[in-house]
Amino acid sequence: MTWAVWLLGLVQPLIVNALIALGVGVLTVSGIDLAVNQALSWLTSSVGGLTADLASVLAIGGIFQGFGYIGGAISARVAMAGASSMKKFFIK
Repeated sequence: MTWAVWLLGLVQPLIVNALIALGVGVLTVSGIDLAVNQALSWLTSSVGGLTADLASVLAIGGIFQGFGYIGGAISARVAMAGASSMKKFFIK
């Protein structure tokens, strides 16, 4: 058994686990991002059906910025949960 075979035997499971965790994390974050963007577009389009005066009052109140804050918070929470679960996956 050479050193290269021994090192490859040690590193290969770690690389496989890292790639699996990275793939699951990317799919989760991209899926949540897509869902949040779709929900925000539905909210924006439903507010667009209001009268111009009411929409102006909502805009002054910051409802559209609030939608963005809520969507960003959801995305950040999912990303943080994914990062902590990935850490638990490697550190047992």
